[in-house]
Amino acid sequence: MATKSTVRHTRRFLPQAEPCEGRLLLSAAHVHIAGTGVLLLPGGEAHPVRPNTPVLPYGAAASVATFIDPTTRIHDGNRISLGAKTYVAPFAGLDATDGYIRIGQNSAILDNALIQSNAKRTLNVLGVSIGERVVIGYGARVFGPSKIGDFGVLSAPTEIGPNAVVDGATIAPGAIVGAGAVIQPGITIPRGIRVLPRAVVTTAAEATDPRLGKVVLATATDLAAISTELSTSTALAAGYATLYQGQAATGPAGSPVASTTTPNLFNGDLSTVMGTSQEPGSPAVSFEPSRRGPVFSGPKGRLFEGNFRAFPARIIGGVIFHQSARRLQHNIGKNVSIRGDEGQPIVIGSIAHLDRSVTIHAVRGGTLTIGNNFRAGTGAVILGGAGSTIGDGVTVGSGAVVTNSKLGSGVQIGDGAYVAGSTLAPGTIIPAGTVLINGVRS
Repeated sequence: MATKSTVRHTRRFLPQAEPCEGRLLLSAAHVHIAGTGVLLLPGGEAHPVRPNTPVLPYGAAASVATFIDPTTRIHDGNRISLGAKTYVAPFAGLDATDGYIRIGQNSAILDNALIQSNAKRTLNVLGVSIGERVVIGYGARVFGPSKIGDFGVLSAPTEIGPNAVVDGATIAPGAIVGAGAVIQPGITIPRGIRVLPRAVVTTAAEATDPRLGKVVLATATDLAAISTELSTSTALAAGYATLYQGQAATGPAGSPVASTTTPNLFNGDLSTVMGTSQEPGSPAVSFEPSRRGPVFSGPKGRLFEGNFRAFPARIIGGVIFHQSARRLQHNIGKNVSIRGDEGQPIVIGSIAHLDRSVTIHAVRGGTLTIGNNFRAGTGAVILGGAGSTIGDGVTVGSGAVVTNSKLGSGVQIGDGAYVAGSTLAPGTIIPAGTVLINGVRS
């Protein structure tokens, strides 16, 4: 009778090559601030780890501070560096797992944007480099290895539009990626090129030749709009740093920390920048007329300002709901951001349902009015402009972007559509993936 023999396999440790940090973070010379645990990098950059959150670096004067909204999802913060005067908006994600992320000064990472250094967990991938004066738009996704913009005085305004995807690509300073566009691995978008909304760029020719229908030449107006957005974000970074730290300076002018001996490094009031909260207001932010907070419907329909630290969504500033906060809470998913801290007011009759990661905002100088029973799918982006209105019973599909438009009652916007500067009659149905600009389909 045959007998079974047992073979014992011994696990062996096999060292595996791991990419070094290289020049991505330029972190050969860290500076420790004695008694604080604060770690500074060359050029005033710092890691977004306590105590460098939500104000980075800790105790910085508002005029030079970077502000990171407390809802930001940060993974491996010691592999991430951010420069001065950058604004990281609600529910943005910075994931440096198996790679590195560097973000320069005077940039903006907007609501629900995601930056992943190495999403595919590939060897020898350094990560993502985002230069100075770069906007990563609402819901945009950037996957390493990618380089967007550059560092230094020659860096031109650069933008990745709402819900766009940059996957292992290079976006040169002064280039623009339109809403919902996809830039595939290995592609370079050169300076002065604007990728059209929802275009999928797969070849070098498509990235450079307007005759192929994927790109056009960026205009001075395009770049000026990015510069305005960047100046707005810089002002918001200073305003929220002031709101969190208090009106009085945290420390002497130019001092990176309030004190090298303070026992409480986590100074500031988190309740001012969590849940439903006020905007910084004037004079901290000059274009905000006052320090407004969200308004909800109360008993007998009376409106009241409600600042609820534990509210599951991030709702800021001049947003008026003709709906109770309790009902609203039941009708929204996770990571919903509604900000009335630029264009305002945002007036909403009632929300019937918002899926995950919906962003509602109005650009500086704009407004937005939404009727009753509004619905939006996962990752939808709704942006107000000059007198933007949305009627009753409107539905915006998952991943769709609606900006500066007027939608009549009962309008349905399909998944992934892009609607800009358009007026739609009641009951209009826009199919999924449609691009509609100024009323013209392209």
